[in-house]
Amino acid sequence: MKPFSAHKWRRCYDVAVNRSRASLVVAVLLFLPLFAGCVGVTNPDGWAAPVVNGQDVYVATSKGHLSAVTLQDDGSATARWTFPDKDRDSDKKIEPEALYGEPVIDGDRVYLATFSAGVFALNTADGRPAWPVDGTNAGQIDGNIAGGLTLADGILYFGTTEGRFYAWNAADGTPAWPGPVSFDRGIWATPAVDGERVFVATMGGELRALSTRDGSPAWDAPFTATGAIANVTALGDGRLFVPSINRHVYILDAATGKVLADYRAKDWVWTAPAGDASRVYFGDFGGHVYALDITESGAKAAWEPVGVEGERVKAGAAVIGDVLVVADRKPVVTFIKASTGEVLNRVPVEDAGTIRANITVEGGIAYLVTTKGRLFRANPQNYSVVEVELSGVKK
Repeated sequence: MKPFSAHKWRRCYDVAVNRSRASLVVAVLLFLPLFAGCVGVTNPDGWAAPVVNGQDVYVATSKGHLSAVTLQDDGSATARWTFPDKDRDSDKKIEPEALYGEPVIDGDRVYLATFSAGVFALNTADGRPAWPVDGTNAGQIDGNIAGGLTLADGILYFGTTEGRFYAWNAADGTPAWPGPVSFDRGIWATPAVDGERVFVATMGGELRALSTRDGSPAWDAPFTATGAIANVTALGDGRLFVPSINRHVYILDAATGKVLADYRAKDWVWTAPAGDASRVYFGDFGGHVYALDITESGAKAAWEPVGVEGERVKAGAAVIGDVLVVADRKPVVTFIKASTGEVLNRVPVEDAGTIRANITVEGGIAYLVTTKGRLFRANPQNYSVVEVELSGVKK
């Protein structure tokens, strides 16, 4: 089953709700068949975030290809390799279609989950697969991958659109568990790991904690929301950030799944948060940006929500010092004073596609990639946005 874009999901949901505002139950019942009718109406286009490793940037291009580009002194970047490389016989049959999760760098390898061609461990030097060495491993995976990989203690974790969750050994791509764990709904969220637990969220609103040892349940019961969960983030202090399309953001106890805070936003929340365990920043589909102070007693707004120009904030924001960098659908990059919510500057990005991928920070600079595979640098010192001219990238 192919995932469909979030704006199509939103349209299906809105149709359902508009047909019956008298009863939430009726709205939900209407939503389910309409949602089913929307599945498969669009082709996957991906929204993988760029990954910066020193002077190298790994950026997703058209059709789910991944290019390793090297930043030059003049602000441009030159491709070292692109995967799959159709000039190599071993890559000719690999058709990834899209990349949704950012690649994971570990030593001399970059791990990549493609939408339809499987999972790969590539050598960072030349982009050749360390595994699988011939073709793809898509036949070992039930469904497509609409989220990303998480690497922890030598294990790669990922889920599929068919509701299967896998744990593979990063060294050779062999299963680390007896088999995949099954869920009732598709998994779009990149899993989160905190200690000996891995957290898996579904588009049916279920969040489970599994043992990293064997995939067995780590909570007494799953957490459930009334809307899909497309992201789960471990805040690093034993708490989880869990947004939902029911307009709620939940803070959970990672050890038990208990709800510690429940904050209602103005619209759907899809994104990963920026910030730390004491304050998080995120946007919603209505074009609002929030700052939440998280305490032992709950969560409260640090400042009034700030509106962006382009609506629909799907990309995870970034905090650099006291500057919050936010990208919206239009796209417009907005610089906000993180401590107060003051808008410092808005910079339109013309004719570049939309920005759905999370923003990456390296060396005090924010990196953004558009759906057209164009790379930009946002500078929090002077609130500017400049394109990185890419050369040698194979399409």
